[in-house]
Amino acid sequence: MSGDLRRAIVGSEPATVSSKIPVSGVTGDACLHYLCLMHCNNNFSATRLGFLLSLCFLSFSLHAREPGEKLDVYRIAFSATGKVPTGKRQRPAMEVYYHPGYLYATQTGSDQVQTSWLIWHKAEKLLKIEGKQGLPLNYTRQLKTNVYLPGEAIDSVQNAAANTNNTGDWDNENEYNAPGYGTLALTEDTATIRGYLCRKAVIQYHFDAQDSEGLIRGITIWYSPGLPPFFLPPFSFLQKIPGAALSIAIEDFNRKTVTLRAYSIVKQQKDITFFSPSKDLYILYPPKTD
Repeated sequence: MSGDLRRAIVGSEPATVSSKIPVSGVTGDACLHYLCLMHCNNNFSATRLGFLLSLCFLSFSLHAREPGEKLDVYRIAFSATGKVPTGKRQRPAMEVYYHPGYLYATQTGSDQVQTSWLIWHKAEKLLKIEGKQGLPLNYTRQLKTNVYLPGEAIDSVQNAAANTNNTGDWDNENEYNAPGYGTLALTEDTATIRGYLCRKAVIQYHFDAQDSEGLIRGITIWYSPGLPPFFLPPFSFLQKIPGAALSIAIEDFNRKTVTLRAYSIVKQQKDITFFSPSKDLYILYPPKTD
């Protein structure tokens, strides 16, 4: 994820315009050209126009960032503990680079498939990257969590039934959340991970027992209050943790646990353009939702 983004990020789906447009070769002026072209297309909906306007706003905001601005960035590398699953080549892993305003993370599954996340928190922009394809997602919905601290009003109880009927839409607010809700307890237990004093947090999920098959039972997190927190869509609950998670153990109702544990923690400087999409990335227009 390096390089200076000097191109606009656009996406489209009318018959006259490709639905897969590379970042390279498209200028900011071209973004306005596409807007005019699509607006004249009778099949172009208001929803799609609004989405494209949002992408153009993102394009111009990134376009204004020039190389030279340095950021203090934390890099935390995780690896799954335990044996490599039967039939798999390697353990799941995750690498996170983050700053208060930005995050770039890559998850690698045991099948070696990689998924990356690029987040601009201040601009509330989120990009999911798989291979050379990027899908813009709804920042607010994708980072919504159904985990609550003691004393917080729980609003997802009434949505539990709706959550079980997840349609899997590209911007479905419950895509990464299990049915029901989770309660978070911050304990006084301590441990040391990679030289950092950590505290223990436990999440317990609550939902109808008959729908528990394959769902998450609970999550145990060891976090360092001495490091700034981070969160990303598959781990949106981390926004409730007062520090950086250095160990995440997820247990399902079959008592199977997968644990990601930090093995490297480094603070370094990165140019702001590190948090820009690569020039050869294709931005995909999301499926129709209206």
